Amino acid sequence: MIKIYRTFTNELKEAWLELEQSSFMTPFQSYNWLLNWYQTAGAKYSLFIVCVVFDDRVEAILPLGIDTARKVKTLEWLGGSHNDYMSPIFHLNSKKMFKDINSIWREVIFALPKFDLLYLAKQVPKLGNKDNPFLNIYPSNISMNSYQITIGSEWKVLKDSISKKVLADSRRQRKRLSNLGNLRFNVIHSNENNHAFLQTMFAFKQERYEQMGVNNFLKLKENRDFYQNLPQSISSTARIHCSTLTLNDEVIALHWGLIDKGTFYYLMPAHNSSKWAKFSPGKLLLEDLLQWSIENKLSLFDFTGGEEAYKKIWSNNSISLHEIIHPLTARGYAYLFLLDLGRPVKKFILRIVKNFYQ
Repeated sequence: MIKIYRTFTNELKEAWLELEQSSFMTPFQSYNWLLNWYQTAGAKYSLFIVCVVFDDRVEAILPLGIDTARKVKTLEWLGGSHNDYMSPIFHLNSKKMFKDINSIWREVIFALPKFDLLYLAKQVPKLGNKDNPFLNIYPSNISMNSYQITIGSEWKVLKDSISKKVLADSRRQRKRLSNLGNLRFNVIHSNENNHAFLQTMFAFKQERYEQMGVNNFLKLKENRDFYQNLPQSISSTARIHCSTLTLNDEVIALHWGLIDKGTFYYLMPAHNSSKWAKFSPGKLLLEDLLQWSIENKLSLFDFTGGEEAYKKIWSNNSISLHEIIHPLTARGYAYLFLLDLGRPVKKFILRIVKNFYQ
């Protein structure tokens, strides 16, 4: 049986929280995370949250929605730019969801209102130890890689795998900063002033985005509200982790991330780029967080998606994230055709800009 929820209800909440206890999912699929997203940054979405029920048990939840601000009706996973990983939520003992996904998806499509395009981004390749069957409902492409560090029991072992040049530069920068005062790594606990932490993060990010000449998504109130309204405990296993690197009590770098089931999610690093950038405070804080993760017996340090160079320096593992872009109407096909036409132009412009600055 398929049941579609157009809003977050108590009935949905009860089913969702129960399924969280017996499924593989990242924190980005938790009820509290997506409810907060919808109430802040995702308010323009029409919800089509699908519950798949067999024998009176919820076997899957598909957190889907349509962005009402677009002319082309696109069905997507909920979470938008705030979700680093996207996926359905399957009961891990569900044979039907892993075996009969195509017939179940046809039933879902039939139950949904008409839409033009299916766009399922940032999809993880595995649900637990099983292949994600959603990658096979239509042809999928690898959109980006995600880098991780499988953590051992000792900081020294991890350091031995890193370039001596990288580590030597870190030692030099720590020494330079320590000569200027008291350099300290701090973990911000939930009973401390997280509002002040977030305001500093927003300021650092705005400064950095302006320097890079890129869009500052935190300029929008709804995106700032997403972080300000998110509960400290996201689920029964996931919680927010905030940390800073201070020099004489001045914050020179910080990080906002998550911890869930032995995994540290490295999500929002920021530093004072106008005053302290030459000392690489962000890199020093990253090393502090890695050492903290080892000391607290975490098993994985997850950089999530993106091809930034520093991720590749530290990582010893990676996965590929997939996307599905599939048109279902003439409007959807036309939109995809125009999108494909634009991609070579975009690449050409980027190449010209790159050559200009070399």
